[in-house]
Amino acid sequence: MAISYRSILYDSERIFTLAIDQYEEGILEGVLYQGEQQAGVCFTGYHGLAWQMEQFFFRIRYPRPVMDRREFQTGRSDEVPNESIREEARRDGKRCTYMLRVTQRQNASWQGSIKKAGEEEYRFSSFLKLVIYLEADLGSRAERQMEAPDKEACGKLVEKYLQIVMNYPETLKILPDTLVYRFQKEGRSRTFMVRPMFYEHDTCQGTVYWKECRKQSSFRSFLELIRMMGSVVWDGSDWSEQEEAI
Repeated sequence: MAISYRSILYDSERIFTLAIDQYEEGILEGVLYQGEQQAGVCFTGYHGLAWQMEQFFFRIRYPRPVMDRREFQTGRSDEVPNESIREEARRDGKRCTYMLRVTQRQNASWQGSIKKAGEEEYRFSSFLKLVIYLEADLGSRAERQMEAPDKEACGKLVEKYLQIVMNYPETLKILPDTLVYRFQKEGRSRTFMVRPMFYEHDTCQGTVYWKECRKQSSFRSFLELIRMMGSVVWDGSDWSEQEEAI
């Protein structure tokens, strides 16, 4: 039994059931259950999964983050459009079911373990490694960990999985170390220039520039990067509110 910030938290409440119903080209859909609860929350994509998990962490006060969050959308509420709640006795995914436990939130990322019935437990040291594991298991991809021996290979790995997690936006490589990701909706664009610079703690660190609002920030992990980009792209705000920079 662990002690949370406000109350006693039983060990079973720290375990999440990840029921995957559909998976196609990096886009997964499923339901997330906390502990023994029969009511789960639906999610779509890795960003949706990460956001729902973060909401659970906030409510149960465990595990507590070591670093403060960095956001592009300053002054906005942390709320995004709620995913639907599905109440069913069934907790098994149509495609696959995992038991997921996050024990720490160091380096602006997650550390923990994931297990599928009949297989050994896999321990991950970052959200990126969790994504790599799931892609390997669901999509039969080769990588199960960041085995890249040098900066160039690490960069290619991050580039590959960033495209998957962000649902394959339009991409352009303007410099060897800089990537452009463009999301389009309602005739407008939201464009990010991402420059990974370091690869520590099985994740990446660097800078991201939001072109339309002329905002730049540093990110300390792959998870923080997708959270910053996702809050701009999928926060439910009216894209017409943003004027594009020339």
